[in-house]
Amino acid sequence: MDTILLCSGYPPATTYIHNTFIEDYMLSANGSYVKVYIYLSKCIQTGEKNLSISSLADKMDNTEKDILRALNYWEKNHLIHLVKGGNNGEITGIEILNPDSMENRQKNMPRTEPGENPDRQKKTPVKETLVKEIPVKEIPVKETASPEKTAEPPKNTDTAATKESPDIKITAAQTKRLAGDEEFIWTSRVIENYVSRPLKPGEVQLISYLYDDLGFSPDLLLYLYEYCISLGKTSVNYIQAVALSWDKQNIKTPEEAKNASSNYKATYTAIAKAFALGRPLATAEKQFASRWLDEWHMDLAVVLDACNRTMLKFQKADFRYTDGTIENWHKNNIHTLQDVKKADEEYAKKKHIAPNKKQQDSTQQSSRRDKNQFNNFMQREVSKEEIDELEKKLLAR
Repeated sequence: MDTILLCSGYPPATTYIHNTFIEDYMLSANGSYVKVYIYLSKCIQTGEKNLSISSLADKMDNTEKDILRALNYWEKNHLIHLVKGGNNGEITGIEILNPDSMENRQKNMPRTEPGENPDRQKKTPVKETLVKEIPVKEIPVKETASPEKTAEPPKNTDTAATKESPDIKITAAQTKRLAGDEEFIWTSRVIENYVSRPLKPGEVQLISYLYDDLGFSPDLLLYLYEYCISLGKTSVNYIQAVALSWDKQNIKTPEEAKNASSNYKATYTAIAKAFALGRPLATAEKQFASRWLDEWHMDLAVVLDACNRTMLKFQKADFRYTDGTIENWHKNNIHTLQDVKKADEEYAKKKHIAPNKKQQDSTQQSSRRDKNQFNNFMQREVSKEEIDELEKKLLAR
């Protein structure tokens, strides 16, 4: 039988992923970062045209900030190289690096195969690439504030740092140690890109404190600045207040921070609806809400109940009256709806007892007054003879 020649009119629908990436990088990386790397590899290996940050974000139902964070992560781990140009540090190209290059092997898990000559291994090019550099549509790295965004910081972050904020001080030893920390240096450089200027000494101190003392991961630090910049807030005090609030809530990942932000925004919306405002809360009103929820630790249901009572009394929003109501509850250790119901019942009992006691007191006072009157003295029957005798005596005078 003649040999049959097999051929195909289309290239294999496969994407090459290096085993070193799977073994040394994928397992310890954030899942969303892995998705970006794999999809980017597919796009490059299939020669896809018009690749951009926005198209990657649309495909994976993420924001452009999420894609940029993933790209920065893989660049930090020397798996890709971002080519930047222009005055604003815009991304103009992406280069995928060989994860098994000598540079990466030294930074991660050096592995010499049995019988392999280590000297030959050192000759591996540092920038051996899987594919050549490809052009990418220019996407600014920096994030600009959007006036349409109304997301609010999660707890105690609507104002500047409070008096309870610690005095941040970084020792000389810390500064020296962090100067040799590649991860910290990389994070600081990315933050500089976000704010589009060199970091000020106070900002460097804050980042050092969050990274070294509070244990903020690079991902959480980057999301912190992205989040604050998206609100148009770049002052050190504001960013510090947000960060300390996250630390108080034991927030360790960007996902947890996103959830906290969403929950807090929903809280503000609920209070605005209870007061029938028809608009977002103003800054002063958010300060009231922050005190109720964060300082006094009231349940949201209790806050909304106080708002409803205010509306029934005044037919309009009165944050000061509501604040007085909630403060009184806080002083009496009332923090849940069950506590409020119990307090209402006790108040109703006292209110019912008070009129009865007042009526009893009034009756007793009336009785005492009656005893002092002439009519209350004991009287006796007088006969006709006695009356006649009294008349004779009067006439005799």
